[in-house]
Amino acid sequence: MKKKIISLMAAVAFLQAVGLIEQEEFSLVQSVIPGTKIEKVKHTPIDGLYAAYLKNGNILYVYPYKRLIVVGAIYTNTGINLTDKEKKVWQEEVKKKELKKLNKYELIKDAFKLNYGKGSNRYEIVLFTDPECPFCRRVDKFLREKKPDVTFYVNYMPLYFHPHAKKWALEILSSKNKKEAIEKIEKTNKDLNVTITKEAMETLKNMQALAKKLRIRGTPTMFVIDKKTGNIVDVINGADLQKLKKWIKENK
Repeated sequence: MKKKIISLMAAVAFLQAVGLIEQEEFSLVQSVIPGTKIEKVKHTPIDGLYAAYLKNGNILYVYPYKRLIVVGAIYTNTGINLTDKEKKVWQEEVKKKELKKLNKYELIKDAFKLNYGKGSNRYEIVLFTDPECPFCRRVDKFLREKKPDVTFYVNYMPLYFHPHAKKWALEILSSKNKKEAIEKIEKTNKDLNVTITKEAMETLKNMQALAKKLRIRGTPTMFVIDKKTGNIVDVINGADLQKLKKWIKENK
């Protein structure tokens, strides 16, 4: 029994020592870039070089003993980009943390409601879409044909390489019947020639700001929300109809 207690005390002392070392290393790296918000610090394969994980999802390398900042990537001799691999993992971690802080109201405050069936029972879906995006249209077509009993909240995020996307988004937002406006644009690929309202311009501006805040990189992107808790339970990237069908099936 006495040996177990001594071993336990030794383990606690070791963990405390490790924690102090990590704290000192964090402070050392932070002192080199005092104006930058660091979330965590890790050792790299290069002695004395630390990876500073930033709140925005980026990674900086810091050599504190010479007060140097290294911007770039670390590669293996076989050409593997270690930085890119680690950055993707870190960005997913950051995104998950940010999603936990989000509430349903923030996601839908500027969105418009779209029902093809009776509406949601358990899950609702917030959709970030582009009226000129072919993958978004695949989702739209699926909804029109299947008419699932799920409520969608639509936010527009016109992509810069789609020349008509912004105008079409504004025209849809300015229309009284948005469902018909969406379908007409997809069928004709032509402007609706409706008067664009100031309200629509302000709404689109807010939608784009939200998409930027969420670091949404492409469309469609769908957030699945549990109506009972208001929590985000999944994110569907792209026109992943199989994943979408899963949540529609679960919506009982």
